Amino acid sequence: MASTATLLRPRRPAWPARIAILALSGAIAPERLAAGVQRLTEHGCTVQGVDAAQVQWRYFAGDDAARLAALDAVLASDADLVLFGRGGYGLSRLLDRIDWARVAASGKAFCGYSDVTAFSLAALARGRFITFAGPVAAGDFAQSEDLAAREFTEAQFLAVLGANTHVYPRVTSDIDHGRAVVRGTLWGTNLAMISHLVGTPFMPAIDDGILLIEDIGEAPYRVERMLHQLRLAGILERQRAIVLGGFTDCDSAPGARFPYTMPEVVETLRQLVPCPVLTGFPFGHITAKVTLPMGAAAELMIDGADYTLAVRDYWRD
Repeated sequence: MASTATLLRPRRPAWPARIAILALSGAIAPERLAAGVQRLTEHGCTVQGVDAAQVQWRYFAGDDAARLAALDAVLASDADLVLFGRGGYGLSRLLDRIDWARVAASGKAFCGYSDVTAFSLAALARGRFITFAGPVAAGDFAQSEDLAAREFTEAQFLAVLGANTHVYPRVTSDIDHGRAVVRGTLWGTNLAMISHLVGTPFMPAIDDGILLIEDIGEAPYRVERMLHQLRLAGILERQRAIVLGGFTDCDSAPGARFPYTMPEVVETLRQLVPCPVLTGFPFGHITAKVTLPMGAAAELMIDGADYTLAVRDYWRD
């Protein structure tokens, strides 16, 4: 990918924001959407797109045509912040029918994770446009079970919205990595979606990247197999660092004759790549998560087992 200086950046929304809810993947539980909208309105935001986000067809939030129409409506709206309703599955059905130049030209800030990784990577590859991996309306903003986690997630989200630089909380990895400063382009995040896009025009070609990955519900051997796919495609060797977020419910099946564990996957990954592999970053299918500008300039400051990630220049001037 070209230098981050050539990327297109969204306009920084004011807060409270004009928010559009966008559902391009799985159908959304109405009570979860209502709870998320209520939380956003408590922040003083105005929220639109709720009716379109509540449409259901089979597994999806409306059929393909309805979901594409919802995107068109969002792009034509006065919303300056677009929150995806949830992830799941469905964006793969739409990628080749989205006008990525129009998405980038909108200047809107798009935020979501999981299946939304496909949207973010395609926006980078086809529109050279920065989007955000972060909370979703009917997930993180709707959750009330762990208020401390919600407060952390919201605080991190607002901190990224509020400035053009951000330093994330210090993290402790599983091993000592010595001392180093690593600079590169931040990208990722859901491993299954990244490997799914290999070989398609929706996969950005990023050299000198800081690749951040996470996943949910994948057995360790499948996680490793996806990493091998990225290695064999020549992607891992072009990265300057790999950062592992949450790998939720990624355990061996109970009673497996030859169980394989995520620590063994991490050990194998370190043997495959010449760059640091850092663990424990607070992003993924977890309740307390940060917000990440996909495609932004980033810097990792490594000090033994501890490391800090910083990002900059992800909003328009």
